[in-house]
Amino acid sequence: MKKSHGESVYIPEEITSVFTAPDYPFPDSENYLIAFKTEKEALNGILPEGFQFISGYEDVVLLRVNRFESKDKKIRPYWETVISIPAIFGEGEDTIQGEYASQLYLGSLEPESNTSPTLTGQMHYGYPKREAIFNVKGQFGVNDTRIQMSRHETLLFDIDVKEKEDSVAVDPNLMDLQGNMMVFKAIPNATGNGWDVLEINTPIVKEGSFNLKDMRAVDVEFKGNLKLDSGRVIPVKEVIGSVYMKYDWILGQAELVHDYLDN
Repeated sequence: MKKSHGESVYIPEEITSVFTAPDYPFPDSENYLIAFKTEKEALNGILPEGFQFISGYEDVVLLRVNRFESKDKKIRPYWETVISIPAIFGEGEDTIQGEYASQLYLGSLEPESNTSPTLTGQMHYGYPKREAIFNVKGQFGVNDTRIQMSRHETLLFDIDVKEKEDSVAVDPNLMDLQGNMMVFKAIPNATGNGWDVLEINTPIVKEGSFNLKDMRAVDVEFKGNLKLDSGRVIPVKEVIGSVYMKYDWILGQAELVHDYLDN
C-alpha cells in the first residue's frame, strides 16, 4: 500500500477536532444483505478506472441496509444503505477482489442522528456519503419489515423483507460475493483547479473485533427497480439471495489501495 499524502505536514488539532477520530465501535449492528440480478447494460460505466467485473457476476448488485450506532463515540443510531458491485481492482500480484461501493446513503433514526456519521465519514475517510430519508416499518430481525428510501423526493427503492418461519441456512454463494469494500474518494480542489484527492481505499474492520451474533436467510421482494440519485435506473430482475445479520465490530482507519494522482 502506498503512503498517504501530507504525512510530514503540520496540521493544527482544530482542523480535525469537530468529530472524534476512529476507531469506531459498533455493537449490536444489524443489516439486511440482498443480492439481485440486473441487466448488464444497466451497469455500463459504473466501475471506475482500474476495476473490472468478476467473471460470472457482471449482472449482480449487492444492496445493504444497515442499522448502526456507536455510543462510545456519541454517534446516535442511524440507517445506512450501501450499493456495491462485485469487482476486481488491479492486475497481477496487486489484484484485489471484493466490492466497489458505488453509493452510500445515511438516514436518521432520531432528529439529526445521521449528522455525525455523515460528516465523520466525509472528514476522516473522504467517503461520498449523502443524506437520504428512510421509512422503516417493522423491526430488523424480529418481524416482517418494509423499507423505503428516498432522496430529493425521489423514491430510490422500496422493499419488503419477510421473516422465514423456520431457520433456513444461508446460501454460501451469497456470502462468497462479499469481499473487501473499496471506495472511490474524489475531492475537488477548492479553487476549482482539478482534484485534491482521487484514490481508492478500503475501510478496515479492527482485527478480532467482529462477533457474529445472528445470521439467517430472509425473503426480499422489490416493489419496482433500484434507482441511484445520479439518475441511473438499475432494473431488478431476480433476487438471488438475502440474509439478516446481527454482529459487533470496530471500524478502524482505512487502507489506501490506489492513488490516481501519484504519477
